[in-house]
Amino acid sequence: MRTLFLTIVLGVALSAYDAAHLKKALEEKECIGCDLRGANLSKMDFSGGDFHGSDLSGASLEESLFEMVDFNDCNLSGVNAQKALFWKGTMKRSDLTHIHARGANFKGAHLEQSNLSFADLRETKSWKINFTDALLIKTDFTNAELGDSQFIRNDLRTAKFKQSLLWQTHFSGVVMTKTQCSHAKKEEAILDANVTCR
Repeated sequence: MRTLFLTIVLGVALSAYDAAHLKKALEEKECIGCDLRGANLSKMDFSGGDFHGSDLSGASLEESLFEMVDFNDCNLSGVNAQKALFWKGTMKRSDLTHIHARGANFKGAHLEQSNLSFADLRETKSWKINFTDALLIKTDFTNAELGDSQFIRNDLRTAKFKQSLLWQTHFSGVVMTKTQCSHAKKEEAILDANVTCR
């Protein structure tokens, strides 16, 4: 019983957002360095906003619009972002581990130096994304449209690219499996001399 009680208390503590921060985010469409853990920000328009340095872990961003929003240095781990739009947004140096973003639109987004390990990016519209120095352990890109994106200095061996579109996608300084390399070449991706196929 005590274990159950502690689990409930700790679960609430870990997902409790700051009410004042949530009010600011909803009214002003931005909140820098805020605590928005577990907050419901779904089906809203935050385009042009700034959430730099905020903790949104476990929050719901489902079907919301975040066009050109600043998510740099944010904690977005475990976020539900299915069918959300992050067009031309910046998420540099952010934690996107275990993000659920199936069907989301990341076209033109900047994800340099971010951690997308175990991220669900299936069926995403991910054209022209910059993944330079991003951590992509077991990231799922199944059926994702990754055309004209950049993968630079990544280890992609555990990432899933099944049926992903890789037309003109640039790979440089990456490590890939032979199967991934074969798929990329078939998709007319650009693999430079610094790509390792193992």
